[in-house]
Amino acid sequence: MLVTWLGHAQLYLNAAGRTLLLDPWFVEPVFGGAWFRYPPPPYPDSSSVPRPDFVLLSHTHPDHSGPQTLERLSADSTLVAMPFPSGAMQRRLAKSHLKKVQWLEPWQTRELSPGLKLTFVPHDRGWEVSSMVLEADGVRLYHGNDNVLTVEAYRQIVDRLGKIDLAFLPFAGASSYPTGFDGTREELLERCAKKKAEGLQRFLEGIEGLQPAEAAPFASSWALLEPGELWKNFIDRPTPAEALKAAIEPAARQGTHLLHLEPGDQWSPETGAIAKGLTEGWGYDAASVERYAETQRERVAKAITAARGLSKRVSAETLDAAFREYFTELLEKTKAGTAQLRMKAGFQAEGGAGAWRVTFVPGQAPVLERGLSGDEDEVLTLTAGELWALLTSPANWEDVWYGYRLKVHKRPGAGYYRAFWEMLLNFDAEGLSARLQQKYA
Repeated sequence: MLVTWLGHAQLYLNAAGRTLLLDPWFVEPVFGGAWFRYPPPPYPDSSSVPRPDFVLLSHTHPDHSGPQTLERLSADSTLVAMPFPSGAMQRRLAKSHLKKVQWLEPWQTRELSPGLKLTFVPHDRGWEVSSMVLEADGVRLYHGNDNVLTVEAYRQIVDRLGKIDLAFLPFAGASSYPTGFDGTREELLERCAKKKAEGLQRFLEGIEGLQPAEAAPFASSWALLEPGELWKNFIDRPTPAEALKAAIEPAARQGTHLLHLEPGDQWSPETGAIAKGLTEGWGYDAASVERYAETQRERVAKAITAARGLSKRVSAETLDAAFREYFTELLEKTKAGTAQLRMKAGFQAEGGAGAWRVTFVPGQAPVLERGLSGDEDEVLTLTAGELWALLTSPANWEDVWYGYRLKVHKRPGAGYYRAFWEMLLNFDAEGLSARLQQKYA
């Protein structure tokens, strides 16, 4: 088996005489026009990667299987994915030009071709994400992408499938928290340090649970390149070097060899890691990202404008009508999950373009009203253009949350309203947004 890391969660495998591409991300930016691939990708892209026999998709996030990236794939490739309950992945692939699709249920092992086996591992707490275990040429490889599991769930993988030879493990989650939340500089830095520590713990728990022969941190090859967002890079998420440093002692105790791979590097059981040096000179630090952002200023500005629909203008009346229609359906479809929620939530578009509040009382239907009263537990703010795009395009609350686009004001003393955030982030609005686009275009 020859493994090539293409950056972020992308792997290209030569295994059992076949070629495989895992979780491709070729088109940027994603997540509300926020994420760009970093370090700069001189390594193989869709135009130069040989056509894979199989493309494996772990979940629907755009940095793993975005619609524009899927457009770059050859129709001759066979796609394999796990069918999630919401049907989001099924709908995405049904709309694409890719018709050779195979569905593989969680924990079902399939021989894709002679000597090449694949198993999808589901999330152990219900998220719509999966990881993959591939077996070929005497190697068992684990591809973790965003599927962060508990130590016990990692151990279940080994119990069911056998010892892992090479594990690619996530270590740096992303979201608007804490850099999009109100607070003092001291509070921000404290929260960022805590979030970094949580990311490092994810990597350590993957090593502890899987106990792989070799492990590499991955799925964090991206950066925010917008001028006003540059300061957020690596302030709240660890770098690969920090992940490896934190893992040295625990990995040594159980005999796991740590790999420091850069995008474009390769690995095989015969050679170990092969450094290609394709991203030399681009470090995981603020100065390097700022230097890259300066070289890409014009491209980045155009891409962000296109991704966020900033060139479009919508009246306050139209935005209000679309927002109220969107939330009427959202609140009805998610009422079971918010049945015991007690909270006052606010939403607003910057510049006075619109404001709304939703009152949740246990045992009662949520009440949606115009305007804010000032006593909301949390108020979520977006630009009018980004809010309009969220309501009427494939963009969703996950995009602005993971894209660091959402600003959140919390009332002093307000707690964490899990049911509220799950309502937003898990709501599948694809069909609703399409209807609103047609109605208000």
